[in-house]
Amino acid sequence: MQLDTKQRVTELLSTELLARKQLVTKPPVVEHLVVADNIRDLLPDSGLVRGRIVRCSGDAGLSLALSLCSLATQHGSWLGVVGVNHLGLLSAVEHGIALERTVLVHPPKTSREWSVTVAAAIEGFDLLIVAVPERLSVNDARRVQTRLQSRRAVMIIVDNTPLSQTRSTSGSNEAQQFLADVVLDTRTKSWSGVDSGAGYLQRRDVRIRVSGRRVARERNYLVTRSC
Repeated sequence: MQLDTKQRVTELLSTELLARKQLVTKPPVVEHLVVADNIRDLLPDSGLVRGRIVRCSGDAGLSLALSLCSLATQHGSWLGVVGVNHLGLLSAVEHGIALERTVLVHPPKTSREWSVTVAAAIEGFDLLIVAVPERLSVNDARRVQTRLQSRRAVMIIVDNTPLSQTRSTSGSNEAQQFLADVVLDTRTKSWSGVDSGAGYLQRRDVRIRVSGRRVARERNYLVTRSC
């Protein structure tokens, strides 16, 4: 009887150790929000990974940010747009954003009040599109990023300054206070649709350079976008 008990205890311990080993070696599940097929290849995980930051820079940065969020809002995710003064609602609709699940927030531009507003928005939204104020302290940025990772939201920083220009300037760029996992730097190569000064712009070709700490190697794409 004593032998049977010891054998059962040994078997239970072996089973528990095996289960723990499998738990440790099992690859982590990457939770992500879906994006449209035509821009999926831009992202290293084929979607917006929860808890991460994407930076969209350049002259088509806001347009790309809206496109990244469109499908997720259509599928039920809520989007908070914080401090982006030049966002047009018509443009958002044209990019596929579901306005019924979109909230615009215009916080004060001081570092602390902006970071408090964004941290509060993280509690209630799956997605955030933000414009970083001119002066943001490193400590406030780190607090926001820690909250983002804890709440598993996705933050997209929009910055109209091309990444190449940011690198060439001696001053610090505020958006760089955040450690972006993916950087999508855009530059319009050409427009089409206007013929001899008449008509409407219909399309533009945008070069998108993909980099960031989650990107194994820098990549370049040429994407045609509707206006």
